[in-house]
Amino acid sequence: MEYLVPMLIVVLVVIVVTFVAWLMGRKTRRSQNAASSEPAGGNAKRHGREITREMAQEASAKLTPETHQSVYSLIARQQVLNAVKAYRSATGTSLGESAAAVAALAQFPQPSPAPAVSSATESPLTVADIVAAAPVPAVAPAPHAYRYRAIVSQGEEVREVASTRLNEEIFGQVRALAQSGDYDGAARLLRDHADIGEEEAKEFVSMIEPYS
Repeated sequence: MEYLVPMLIVVLVVIVVTFVAWLMGRKTRRSQNAASSEPAGGNAKRHGREITREMAQEASAKLTPETHQSVYSLIARQQVLNAVKAYRSATGTSLGESAAAVAALAQFPQPSPAPAVSSATESPLTVADIVAAAPVPAVAPAPHAYRYRAIVSQGEEVREVASTRLNEEIFGQVRALAQSGDYDGAARLLRDHADIGEEEAKEFVSMIEPYS
């Protein structure tokens, strides 16, 4: 009997030690399995961060069409480190954020962002701009515009000038200038209101009799 109690104590200690060792081994195996495996069908994790589609969209939004193409070109060639460097250089984010962004872009491919349309250098159109750009319709002359006929004669020689810009008042001024001896002034006034040449205008006014 004197040996029975010590033996029971030894057996109890062995059982406790064995149980503790089993628990420790089980915990270690769970930790190793969790670290070396990813959930099937779920989102991956990188550096403790869950990779989601929203992360990929946010990462893509920080890129221009040119840098987006460059990063995805490196991802396609499996140059992950260079892709991280390119993303970090383009966005200025930290190394960890750039690595997570590249991982998200690789897992959830994003379309290239559309180029931004800048209107800062474009001034808005004004009413004057629109009017200036509109074609100006040609104003056609009236189909039956009145043509005034100015007639002078000297002996049997007769001269006639017809024009829509002539009228009785203007021809009266031409005649008054010629009758006062200012034939050059009369010829200029006549040419301003009729489609005739200089010589023809001078010949016409020279046939106007001066004041007697």
